[in-house]
Amino acid sequence: MGKEAECKRVAARVTNYMNALSLVSVPKISIIIRKSYGMAFWNMCGTGCGADFLAAWPTAEISFIDPEVAANVVFGGKFAPGDAQWDEMVEQMRLDASPYGPAGLHALHDVIDPRDTREHIIKTLEVCQDQRKGAISERSTTRSFR
Repeated sequence: MGKEAECKRVAARVTNYMNALSLVSVPKISIIIRKSYGMAFWNMCGTGCGADFLAAWPTAEISFIDPEVAANVVFGGKFAPGDAQWDEMVEQMRLDASPYGPAGLHALHDVIDPRDTREHIIKTLEVCQDQRKGAISERSTTRSFR
């Protein structure tokens, strides 16, 4: 993490953020639009973080690490960047980071067309309306999202 991060109390801030995320009473809707690697995936309300709905655009990359770094880790640096084999491995890692794999494993609820994002959010908010209280949280009132 480094001394500078320690001085800025980065770990404590992340912990506070994660605690606050777990305590919110409003719907948690997360849409991955681009890159979501490692802990950032979880920090942004990814799988296992209590998201009510988790979707991704087709352009999303979901992985434990950047595909170029992943290729280096997985294949042990056997090939140099720029080699045809290296490029092939990185491309394979990019394919493996596609949102369709997690969606197929039910780790994502859906892969949505970017043009449908607004409609997706509206529909998910409507689904989240709490029938017991007639609202989506303790602090809100029943209303239409359209």
